[in-house]
Amino acid sequence: MSRRARFLVLALAVLAALLVLVAARGFAAVAAAAAVLSAAWLVRTQALAAARAAVSVSMSPEADTEPAGLPYGQMTALLDLFAEGVLLLDGHREVIAANLSAARLLSRPRDAMVGVSLIRAARDHAFLDVLRESAGEPREVAIGDQQVIFATAAAVESGDIRTVLTLQDLTALRRAERARQELVANVSHELRTPIAAALALAETLESGVEDEARRARFHGQLTAEIERLGHIVDRLLRLSRIESRLEEFHPEGLDVAAVLEEARRHLLPVAERAGVTLEVAPNHEQPPLRVHADHDRVQEVLSNLIDNAVRHSPSGGRVTMSARRDADLIEFTVRDHGPGVMPHERARIFERFYTGDRSRADGDGGTGLGLAIARHIVSRHGGEIWVGDDQPGAALCFTLPPARSAPDVTPDGAEAAPDGAG
Repeated sequence: MSRRARFLVLALAVLAALLVLVAARGFAAVAAAAAVLSAAWLVRTQALAAARAAVSVSMSPEADTEPAGLPYGQMTALLDLFAEGVLLLDGHREVIAANLSAARLLSRPRDAMVGVSLIRAARDHAFLDVLRESAGEPREVAIGDQQVIFATAAAVESGDIRTVLTLQDLTALRRAERARQELVANVSHELRTPIAAALALAETLESGVEDEARRARFHGQLTAEIERLGHIVDRLLRLSRIESRLEEFHPEGLDVAAVLEEARRHLLPVAERAGVTLEVAPNHEQPPLRVHADHDRVQEVLSNLIDNAVRHSPSGGRVTMSARRDADLIEFTVRDHGPGVMPHERARIFERFYTGDRSRADGDGGTGLGLAIARHIVSRHGGEIWVGDDQPGAALCFTLPPARSAPDVTPDGAEAAPDGAG
C-alpha cells in the first residue's frame, strides 16, 4: 500500500471516531460518504474497506445517541484534508459547506460558495446532470473551454444534507492526452510525405529507367527522401532528450557579440542563396554583454531562428540579429521583413509540428521541430522565447542569464546554488 493510501486509511480510522460526535449535527453521513468517495478513487481495496467501516460506525444506532461535539468550523477543517473538492448540498441544491480544494478548483472564495445554489457557486450549470443521477458514478464535466472535472454525486439522508459532490481536476491529464494524440497525428503526417515520395521513386526505378541521367536523378531524390526521414527521427529523439533533461548542458561565460557573429557566418551561405542580407546590429553597451550558457545550444537556437527568418524574407530582404541588456537578462532578437506572425499564433509556433501557420513552424528544414527545440533549450537556461511586435515582418526574441550573476546550470538543466551561497 502506498504512503498516501496508508495515510488515508489512518485518517478514515480517525474519522470513524469523530463522526460519532457529530452525528446529531447531520455531518456524520456526509463526511463518511466523502471519505468513501475519496478512498474509492485513491485505493479501491484496503482504503475502501476502511471507509466502509467508518460509515458503518457513524450510521450505527449508538452513534445517533451521542451528543454533537464538533463545531461546523472543525468539520470543514476535516473536509479540507481531502485532496478532492467536496461540496455538501441540501435538498434545494444549495451549498451548505465546501472545502478548500473545491474552492481552488472552481476558482471561487469558499465563503462566496456557501449559502447559494450550486449553479451560482460553480458559475456553471454543468453539474446539474451529475446531481440528477446521484448514483455515485463519476462523470467528466467540462467547465468553460479549458477545464475538465471528474465529478461524483452521492445521495445521503443526514440532517439537511442530501448530496455529497466530489470534484477532481482532470484538465492537465486531458491536455496531455490531447497533446499525445496531436503528436502521433502530426508525426504520421510528417512521415507520410517522404515515405510516399520514396516509394514512388523506388517503384519507378524498379520498373526500369533506361536514361542514365534520369536514373541518377531519381537515385539522388530517393536518397534525399530517406535522409529527410532520418532527419525527422533524429530531431524527434533530440527533442525528447531535451524535454526529459537527458541531454547535458555545459554553460560557460560567452561574449554576446562573438556569439552573434559566429551565427551570422554559419548561416551566411543560406542567406546568400536566398538573396537575403544577414547582419548583426552593433551594440555599444559597456561593459560588453556576456551570457552564461551552453555555447553549442545557443548557436542551435540562433541557427533555427535565423533559418526561419531567412526562409520568410523576400529576395533582397534583410535579417538582423541584435542583443541588449533587459533588467537582469540579456535579450536576443532575430528580425525579418517577411509576412510576420498572426497574434493568435505567436505562442503556438513554438509547439512541435504546429500547423496553424505552417511556414513559421518550419525552422529546421521542414520538420517543424526547430522552434520547439529552441524553446526547450532557452527554457533550460532559465530564459523565455516569444514573438515580439514588429511591422512589417516578425521579431523572434529570447532571453538568457548574464554571465556575471547567472546561476549555474547543471548538466541535467537544474539550477545550482550561486557561488558563495550557503
